[in-house]
Amino acid sequence: MPTDTFLRLNEEKRKNITRCATRAFAANGFSGTSMDSVAEAAGVAKGALYRYFLNKKDMYLHVVDALREDTQAYIVEFLEQRRRQDVFDTMRDWLVSSYTTQERFDTHRKVLCNILYQESLDFKEEALTRFGNLSSHYVKLAIQQGIASGTICENINLDAAAFMVQCVEDRFHDGVTVPFLDVGYALYNQPQAVIEYKADQIIDLFRRAF
Repeated sequence: MPTDTFLRLNEEKRKNITRCATRAFAANGFSGTSMDSVAEAAGVAKGALYRYFLNKKDMYLHVVDALREDTQAYIVEFLEQRRRQDVFDTMRDWLVSSYTTQERFDTHRKVLCNILYQESLDFKEEALTRFGNLSSHYVKLAIQQGIASGTICENINLDAAAFMVQCVEDRFHDGVTVPFLDVGYALYNQPQAVIEYKADQIIDLFRRAF
């Protein structure tokens, strides 16, 4: 976690240091990033960075927290803009936003995937727990809104439904931008019109299931 000294810095300086650290971890992973390189990129004295963070782990966890807050703010705004909308239309909107969200959260993905798949660190679980059930929490909220409006049957298993929706949404987004993850559904690198057509098929299945 950042020290009180860091928190007393002006907002622009805090954001600049956080931004430089995020870019470094996204590009080089945890092991490939040094405190000195982040200090140089941020234009601060190397010794100063150790007054802001006790060590590189603390700096990394601060970055993870910042990415989580950014992701949460994006999801909250996305849902707020659609709070009067049919829940299945909201799910469709999320599916068809694949290219937009992949670009928007490319850095987030790189920071987390580096530690998830490429590095063995003793605080991996702590870092990933900070993102925790963020996505499933908001999927559940959307489903609950659907139940309240009568769009989704009230006796559905909320946890199972949220798990299924989240799995499909995650795999759909991955399949659009990552080769071989569309597992025969022909999503990868398709034009937006095809993505929307495929999303309509998924949403039709959701409507029948729920």
